[in-house]
Amino acid sequence: MIDYLPSSFLYRAALVPVVFLGSLLAFFVFLFVVASLKAHTEASRVPAELPWVGRKNELFGSLKANWRGLWNSIALYLEGYGKFSKSMGVIHVVPTWGESRGPQIMLPPSMGHWLAHMPEEVLNAKNCTFYNEITNDDMIDLIIRRELTRTTGTLNPELLEDIEDSYVRFYGGDGEWRSRRIYHHMGRIVARVANRAFVGKELCSNDEYLDSANDFAMAVGVSGIILHFFPKFMRPAVAWFVTIPNRRASGISMKYLQPLIKQRIVDMRNKEADPTYPWEEPNDFITWMVRESFKRTGEHETSVYGLAYRIVLLNFAAITTTTITVTNAILDIWSSPPSQNVVAILREEAERVYAEHSGEWTKAAIAKLVRLDSAIRESARISSIGGAGMARRTKRDVTLPNGLVIPKDNCIGVAMHGLHFDEDHYPSPHQYDAFRFSRPREEAALLEKTHTNEDLVTTSVHWLPFGHGLHACSGRFFAANNVKLMLAHLLINYEIQPFDVRPVNPSMSDMQVVPRHAEMVIRRRVKA
Repeated sequence: MIDYLPSSFLYRAALVPVVFLGSLLAFFVFLFVVASLKAHTEASRVPAELPWVGRKNELFGSLKANWRGLWNSIALYLEGYGKFSKSMGVIHVVPTWGESRGPQIMLPPSMGHWLAHMPEEVLNAKNCTFYNEITNDDMIDLIIRRELTRTTGTLNPELLEDIEDSYVRFYGGDGEWRSRRIYHHMGRIVARVANRAFVGKELCSNDEYLDSANDFAMAVGVSGIILHFFPKFMRPAVAWFVTIPNRRASGISMKYLQPLIKQRIVDMRNKEADPTYPWEEPNDFITWMVRESFKRTGEHETSVYGLAYRIVLLNFAAITTTTITVTNAILDIWSSPPSQNVVAILREEAERVYAEHSGEWTKAAIAKLVRLDSAIRESARISSIGGAGMARRTKRDVTLPNGLVIPKDNCIGVAMHGLHFDEDHYPSPHQYDAFRFSRPREEAALLEKTHTNEDLVTTSVHWLPFGHGLHACSGRFFAANNVKLMLAHLLINYEIQPFDVRPVNPSMSDMQVVPRHAEMVIRRRVKA
């Protein structure tokens, strides 16, 4: 058959893969050149007298160090902390492509308190994070602090309904063993539980809506990484292409959110005008947000679209970090040596506290899960997502406590990984010790001594997963409550086969993520 085809056609057909591969190669060469120029520009802003971790005495040393930092700057944070920060208190630079920052100027721990309490007009935390639209929105932050944190715990009966329904759906209720991908299914469960508080009962169980929320969270992460390779002036054009998955996912979410919010505005206005209006106001984020919008005048703060898009952004922040936290906790707890009886001890605590509170997970009951809190806190210490903590961007030239001037538009912070693995603060720092934080509390209680309790939401210069100081994560109380509620219910009602070896968390640049394809073998507990 091929003999009957025109030779010109065959020639053109043969050229297709050549042209495609050539175009692909040209694109990557272009990307490399553009990214290198961007990295060179960022490096030129760093004070020349600062030492770089991983930079060699070679031509284009800073640029090459940046490219090496692309693959694993986590190790460079640890190296820099041990070589410069801890031993000499020396400020240094870690080359990284992480988040939206570029090379990181790392301060010694002695400057941590100064860094944590510098005002926003000097050091900007909002423009040194992965997704600025969330951190730059004061309405989201205000409602989280004023409403969501206040109601944390009181919503637990409703949240537990969604946890139980999701567990039965994904992990079964018949006592049969099932193999399930941890991150994938926990992502869906986290999304549903969070959205029970965000959008209410009906929408939080809609599969298409939940899929779109998870897809948006994933797409934002990928597009953010790609865009960081391009200088700012090129990002709008590049973003049009790389954010196509973002727009598709957010469009599906908006399809459900806009009618819901539009109707909520109508109902709230009617109730405000006529108290006898037959409608009961839901206690969720949409209600709080709409009520706040009534006090404002800006288009983006009052339009249905603007309010709906805030829920889309909120989902990104809530789903990603909480899913990673839960996944890491499961991997760490069920990878603990059998001799430590970690699962049995945590299960006994959960069952005891649950019984003491008449089978209700009240706010007070959650607070008594001291050992579970410690196990999660320890997991967050040893498996923190980023390499730098308290990242800030200089809004102007800033003079550090030691007199060094950091020029405008540099990112500074402290080496979170170095601090988390400092054996002076955490003995045997590379070992997961589930009760590292609960042990001192329990020992002090036995001796009737006072002790500063450090639970999952307590931040400090030496424990930074939620940040510290003026810009500590405002949603950490809600997230911590949900993680403990999910794991306590899991411990009481399900059993997981222990992992022989804890799956390794992959890392790229200064981000350490969970093994997305790691599976657990799980079943409903058969109780006598």
